[in-house]
Amino acid sequence: MSLTTLTLSPWDAAIVLKQDGTFETSLPHIQGDYIPENVVLGAALAYALRNDDLCALIRQNFDRECAAHKDNSA
Repeated sequence: MSLTTLTLSPWDAAIVLKQDGTFETSLPHIQGDYIPENVVLGAALAYALRNDDLCALIRQNFDRECAAHKDNSA
């Protein structure tokens, strides 16, 4: 598989999930009181990825949503 380049603007937040189970984050350095919602959500998701219980809940919800979608499509 070839490498992919992501272009991020200064206020963008990103999480890259690696094949080996690790992840990398790119969050802007923020000074001051204003923190954009996408940065807050990116940071929250990064913390969730470090918590096995939260990861399990996210996966369970995903599986449940996919099953419901599959049932509604049939």
